[in-house]
Formats: sequence, C-alpha cells, structure tokens
Amino acid sequence: MVSYLYLPLAFFLLNLLVLEVTYISLVRAYLMIKQLVAITLASFFMLFILTGCQEPPQEESTNTDISQSEPTPKIQKAIKTVQHRTTARTWSEIKKSGYINAVKLDWQLESALPRAGTTGAYHSTLLQSFADARGLKIIWHRVNNLADMFATLSAFEVDIIPRHLTITTNRLDKYSFTYPLLRDKEVVIAKSGKHDFNENDDINIHLPIGSAYLDSVAKQYPRWQVNIIEDHISSQEMADSVAQGLTKYTVIDGFALETLKQYRDDIQSVFTLPKAINLAWAVNLNNDSFLHELNEFISVHHVMQMIEPERTVDFKKLRKDKLPLRVITRNSPETYFLWRGELLGFEYELMRKFADIHKVKLVIVVADSYEEMLELLAEGKGDIIAAGLSRTKARSKKIANAKLATSIRYNRVKEQLVAHQDSVPINELSDLKGRTITIRKSSSFWATAQKLASDFGANIVLANEDVATEILIAQVADQEIDLTIADSNLIAIETTFRSQIITPLTFKEDVPYAYLVRQNNPQLLAYLNEFVRKYYRGTFYNVVKNKYFYNERLQKSHNKYRLVSGSILSPYDEIVRSQAQPYNFDWRLIVSQMYQESRFDPLASNSTGALGLMQMLPRTAEELGVKDLKDPEQAIASGVQYLDWTRDRFSKDLPVQEQIFFSLASYNAGYGHVKDAQRLARQLGLRSDRWFNNVEKAMLLLQRRQYYKKARFGYVRGREPVNYVRDIHQRYLSYIRITDYETN
Repeated sequence: MVSYLYLPLAFFLLNLLVLEVTYISLVRAYLMIKQLVAITLASFFMLFILTGCQEPPQEESTNTDISQSEPTPKIQKAIKTVQHRTTARTWSEIKKSGYINAVKLDWQLESALPRAGTTGAYHSTLLQSFADARGLKIIWHRVNNLADMFATLSAFEVDIIPRHLTITTNRLDKYSFTYPLLRDKEVVIAKSGKHDFNENDDINIHLPIGSAYLDSVAKQYPRWQVNIIEDHISSQEMADSVAQGLTKYTVIDGFALETLKQYRDDIQSVFTLPKAINLAWAVNLNNDSFLHELNEFISVHHVMQMIEPERTVDFKKLRKDKLPLRVITRNSPETYFLWRGELLGFEYELMRKFADIHKVKLVIVVADSYEEMLELLAEGKGDIIAAGLSRTKARSKKIANAKLATSIRYNRVKEQLVAHQDSVPINELSDLKGRTITIRKSSSFWATAQKLASDFGANIVLANEDVATEILIAQVADQEIDLTIADSNLIAIETTFRSQIITPLTFKEDVPYAYLVRQNNPQLLAYLNEFVRKYYRGTFYNVVKNKYFYNERLQKSHNKYRLVSGSILSPYDEIVRSQAQPYNFDWRLIVSQMYQESRFDPLASNSTGALGLMQMLPRTAEELGVKDLKDPEQAIASGVQYLDWTRDRFSKDLPVQEQIFFSLASYNAGYGHVKDAQRLARQLGLRSDRWFNNVEKAMLLLQRRQYYKKARFGYVRGREPVNYVRDIHQRYLSYIRITDYETN
C-alpha cells in the first residue's frame, strides 16, 4: 500500500519534467502548474480516503545524520487563521498588542525578489519605518492574489494592505484609504521596439483579474478588447509576458514601470492613460484611529522626502538649480534650537545670513553626534557642517580620510575643565590625580583628557556618544559625575542658570571653530571663507555672539523655553491634538502655523480684525460655528476647520505634501489668489502642482501690475504667503525632528 502513496507525487514530477517551464512561457506555465497541483492534491485526497482506516506500516529505523536534513520553509497564510474577529483592531488595540498584521502576496517573498528596487520592497520598507517609529513589529500574512488580500482585510484578519491600491468609488464603499502615497498615471506597455499604437484603434490588451486597470480601461477606452488573465499576477510577471511575446499589451502603474526600467530594457511605454489616479494603502472602513496615525506618518514622510536625500553638487549648480542649502548641525543651546516656536542659535543665525546673501533656501539637518554629522556630509545628505566644531590635529586625519575640507576660522573658544563648586578644589594640574573626567571619545576634548590621564593620573570614563556636552555639564551640576571638559562658549551659556558649576582650569586658549564641506565643493568653501572674512568680528557677528553667549537675561529665557526632544511644543498641544485628529492633520503642523499666526498669544489681534491663536476673522469663524475666538479651544477648532476647507478644494489636484503648502498659502492669502498663481505658473512654463520654486514664484509676480491686471482676483501681497509657507514649513520640520515622529 505504501507504494501507491507515491503515485501522485510521481505523476506530478513526471508532468513537470515533460512541461517546458521556461522564462518565455512564464504566465502559461504558471497556470498549467496550478492545474497540476490541483489534480495532485485531489489524488492525495482520494488515496487518503481509501487508506485512512488502515494502520500505517512500521518502517525500520535508520541511522540518519540529522545535520544533513533541511527544515521545510513555512509561509504564514492569512485566509484561515485561528483568530476570528468581528471588528477591526483600533489603534489603541494595535499599540497594546505590539504588532501590526499586514498582508502581502506570495510572490512578494523577499528571497524571491528579482531586484531590490521593487514596489513590494518599497511598501515593506515604508510600513517598517512606520512600525519602528512607534515601537511595533509587523506580522506578515501571505495570500495568493489581490482578491484574497481584500478578503483577509474584510475578515479583520489583517489590519492593513500596504500596497499601491487605486482608490475607486466601489472600493471606497467597502474600505478606508490613507492619504495617497502617489498620484500616478497608468501606462500601456509593450515589448521594446517600434509600435504603431493608436488609442482609437481596436486594441487587444491583457489585464489581470481583480485589478483596477479593468475599470480604467472600460471607462476610458470601451472599444479596446480586454483579455482577462484569471490569476492576479505581479507587474513584474506582466512585464515578462509582454517582453516574451505572450501578450502584446498590458497596463501597469507609471511608478511600477519606472521601477522595472531601473534594471531592464526589454519593455517600454507606448501610451499613457490621461486620467491620473490616486494610489494608497487600505484599512478597514471606519477604522479612524489607525487611519489617522497612518495619515500623519505619510504626511510627514512625504514632506521629509522633499528634502533631497543625496547630492554632492557644488555651490554654482546649487544656486542655478535653486536647490536648498542643507546645513548639518546639532540641537544645542549654542548651535540651533527652537525657542517659543522661533528658530534660533548662534550657528543657525550665521548660516541664515549666509543663505540670505546668496538667495538660497536654508534647510537644517539635525544630527545626534559628531560621527553622524561626518557621515551625512560625506554621503551628500547635507552641504555644510556648522556645529561649533573645533579644528584640531586629532580630527584633521579623519576629516581628510572622509574627503572633507575645513574653512578658515570663524570663532575662537577656550577649552576648560568643568567642576562642581562644592567638590575638592583644583588649583593646578597635579590636583587631577585620582579625579574622574567623563567625556565622549568623539569629542574634541578626548586628546586633552588622555594627556591628563597619562601625565597627571586622572581617570577617564567614556560617555555615550549620544550624550551632548551640555548634558555632561548638567550632570556635573547635579553631582552625578565628577568632572568634564567643554568649550568656553557653551560654559558661558550654562553658567547663567547653573550657579553650581565652576571652571578651575583652562587647558587651551584660542581653539578655532571651522565649517566643514566636501572636498569636491571648492566653490562653496570659497564662498564660506569669503563670508567669514567679511563678517568675522564685524557688527553683525558681534551682535549675534553677544546675544547667545553674553546676554544673561536672554540666555536664561532661551534655556527656560528651549524645545528639546520630549518637550511640549506649545501650551496648547493637547487641544491641538484633539482638534487635528478628526481632520487627519499632523498636530505639529498646526502648532507651527499657530506660532506663525499669534506667537501662542490667545488674545492676539491684527489690523484686519483677525483674532485669537489662529488669527481668524470673526465672520469666517461664525460661518464655522465658532463664537469666541479668545477661547483657545474654539480658536484652534476654527483654524483647523478652515485649513481643512482649503485643503479639500485642492485635494483632487495635488499630492499630499503639496496640499499642505497650498492650503497654508490659501489660509494666508485666500484661495482665489492661489488659483491665480497656479494659472500664471502654467503660463510661465512652471509646474502648477508644486509650490516651492514654482507657484510661489508666480505668487511673487502677482505683485506686479503687468501680471495682476490679468489675474481674476487682482493684486496680492505675494511676499507674505511665500514667507508664511516657508517659515511654517521650516518650523514644522524642526518640530518633527524634535519629537522624533512620536505622536503619542
């Protein structure tokens, strides 16, 4: 009887040998194999019925080397799970569980991906970023096709379908969708070569079952002859079938085509469907709490992606292409910080002056350590390091090896010992014997500390690399550590509100500060050096330096209200959170706008009659159902509702990140003026769906008679909305970095 059990397996293997499974017949082979598997399983089932009542025969034991056996890989299926729910998991339930249930297709197995640059990898990576930011894990469930994906979501077996899904009217009745990850157009692809494609002809096209392409083609080109492939297969497989001549034409997303073309040249686009589509992730209908978290993340992700991740161009090209100047720095009281919503800091103000002189946009990139700053600069994720870095011999070799270059000196400081006033007095270097100095190995003070240890018997304790020098000073003040070393600039700030610390010894005088750039940016280095020569120790420089290091009143205020990681952003954070969530706004964006409008003053007013935290006109607030604009909750509610109203008027035309900027511009200048600017941008050959360096340029031109006399809504003070959006955007980015994507 045992031999009969092997008959189905033998039958299956024999058919596989006969079948010519080649790359050329990929789709056809897939369907044939599926049929064979079904037959084989049926045979096994019949034999099981015939033999199920018999005792299995006992086999003789054999000495098998278990080290040679391989475990059978297991794939987690989502169609039949032990968990049966009748409702979707809320965001609170997901957080409490510590994991997200997500679904992907079997052919999206990472080990089977033909290239890293696939759409599946994009979604997996993006969802993983979301999970990591919120301290969650992802449990991936795998299914065979798109229909099964939606089935598992409808059965509440998974929380999300993270994939480019077309938002259709039919789907909106059954599922909720995130902000669009992409606004794209569908393209008809064919094998590379010459094609006489005419959309008015009777086109013969193959499309996979269950795809939104079927609906797009049916509505836009009903004359086309559609051949349905009865299995939902990937864009990769559809491209393979076209490239090998199994199908002449098919449709895929433009994004998918661009991804495929990164590593193959056997397919091409022959036609683009005119109607743009929104592509997004799907969750269960009415799962608002989870949807809000996802939307907030996607909004932040899209805004952050606008900052070019990598480039190494020199300053001439940077200005020519109107690219932002990206300055790498630290969040510290001497370099860069947020104070009551205002961006401040010695290094920040110098760099802002430099950017203004050369008429470039300034973008701040915050790093946590010296090593990270060097990496970001070397990788092209920033253009300048301006972080109060000492130019020392110990650092010179590392800087040269990283192919970086230093500017001329733009500041001088002293290197001093920091001690508690009640500790054993230190009058000379010999008094350091047996004392403990806590220091970061990457700091410029490391070489000094080593010498003090070898020559004078001091002990060294290594601090974690993510512990800032100001924190070490605070630990000395609290007597948590014995000693540390710091620059005189930072000490001058800290002593204004830490009376317990003293500086008994000065080790080095006139330690130079320098900017860092890449060696392949000589023009930028030359302009920086020119800037230093012109302004170093001039009126502007001295005013800024005195402001941060020698004005005790300001220093105390800066320290009291300086925003650091974990700080509240405003006195109204909780109100903003509650008001922003129903409208799927990132609360940090609203706080940034609120500061721009009122500086967090609930009684603020202006000459036009606008009142309250969000500077709303009383008549507009009344239309929104708000009666008292002096009440913070009502004022914030009115501002959020109005911003949502402006966003909705743009939502069909703009990517999610652009919706933010156009909505803010409309809030400030009025919807009509922004639409005028869009129309003018198109006339000038600029992009009407991009705010920065496009529509904002047109907005500035609407201040001139030759342009505004032809505009529907006439003259507008264009400089105001341009600065308004830029300031809020820059502050918003800073809020994001400070809160580290936390939304709890």
